[in-house]
Amino acid sequence: MFTPRTLMAVILAGIAGTIANSLVVAGLVGAPLWGLILSFGRNAVAILVALLLPVIYARMHGIAAHAVAVVALAVIPSILAKTVFGVAAPWGLALAVNAVYAVTAVVVYLALTRSRAL
Repeated sequence: MFTPRTLMAVILAGIAGTIANSLVVAGLVGAPLWGLILSFGRNAVAILVALLLPVIYARMHGIAAHAVAVVALAVIPSILAKTVFGVAAPWGLALAVNAVYAVTAVVVYLALTRSRAL
């Protein structure tokens, strides 16, 4: 399940998702873009959460796998943001910007692993 190729896809998916999320956050709340993109903590969390993707796609297929992947990758970082990192944004905004991360990470992961699920 975790081959070097899969791990590289997870890392790149997490980073791509962080970049997409950072663009939206910077646009919505005026946060410094490069500070968000280059944040080690944000990228580490994004990559760690993206480690769920190989597990999800190994156990599920089709639309159900996509739905679980997007929901998990949107909800988990939102919970972390609100409860651990003390983000003051409303839950709806946290979920929305993390949904951007989630969709981007899933698409990049599937594209890099050449999954038939895409």
